[in-house]
Amino acid sequence: MKHTLVNKYQTLDDKNYYRISMFNKNGVQVDILNYGATLEHFFVPGRTSEKDNIILSLERPEYYDKERNYLGGTVGRVIGRIAHGHWQDEDNTIQFELNDDPNHAHGGSKGFDTQVFGFTIKENENCSILKLHLLDPDNYNNYPGNLSIYVTYTLTNENTLIYEIEAISDKKTLCNPANHSYFNLNSGKDILDQYLTLDADYYLPLDKNSIPTGEQKSVTNTPFDFRKPKLLGKAITSLDSQIREQLGLNHPFLLNRNNNIAAVLESLDHQRRLSVETTAPSIVVYTGNHFNNSGFAQNIGQYGGVALETQFPPSNDESLSSIVLLPYQKFYSRTSWCIEF
Repeated sequence: MKHTLVNKYQTLDDKNYYRISMFNKNGVQVDILNYGATLEHFFVPGRTSEKDNIILSLERPEYYDKERNYLGGTVGRVIGRIAHGHWQDEDNTIQFELNDDPNHAHGGSKGFDTQVFGFTIKENENCSILKLHLLDPDNYNNYPGNLSIYVTYTLTNENTLIYEIEAISDKKTLCNPANHSYFNLNSGKDILDQYLTLDADYYLPLDKNSIPTGEQKSVTNTPFDFRKPKLLGKAITSLDSQIREQLGLNHPFLLNRNNNIAAVLESLDHQRRLSVETTAPSIVVYTGNHFNNSGFAQNIGQYGGVALETQFPPSNDESLSSIVLLPYQKFYSRTSWCIEF
């Protein structure tokens, strides 16, 4: 049995756009676009239909390059926001595009999720492996250095999708890429009645421009305490000023690393369970606060899914020291999503 299928769905500007589908022996299927190294679908055996998609997706693959929604994309060079677009590299100030005024966001208007990747496929009896590659050139989006990035998706027969990022640059640069999939175990309904668990004692409050204030706050006795399973709706509907200002969760949680499991998302009946493991030190939890059934995402409404962005935490420090990548230093990050159904 073949575990991968490749379909070219369009050609634009002499570049071929492909959907690569991978299957395991248990009925799990993932569709990945070489546009943005994007996880388009994550199918599991359905309850009332043949299969259910447990991430948010646009209705057609051709829609992804028409409007930027970050759904399932590999976002970089730096996911999230850089305050005022400033990087103070010793005596040198680098100014990035303010595409989320007054901030630089998600790598700029032409970040990784808007680029066409090359790819290779391997498969064996235990797994299918898709390796995507992009060369992000020196000064593209004003980031120094020719950055070579590899994104690898591996689907196993243990119902785990492994996502790895490797990168290397020939100049000192910034590097903090991550996947931006939105999960929803109800397949179509909102995520308010799904349980989230996080291995995190502290979270980072945000200022009015969605930049961390510099504080680390304990989750104890706050709506941010997910150390035991809690309904997302209970947090989102709280009166906490941080949540009200963001219209939901949009906050970094600092992982304790007490165990391998960083986060767990569960359906209301606990029959579907997504376990997240990661090498990253934090997870930004974003509850799709801005979706409003408009544009090419007309099938997605507010709180339609929850993004669990595994990354280095964003900072208000202009040196951005935690995400500096030195010349020929290797960046590596690994996240896995294991689904029980």
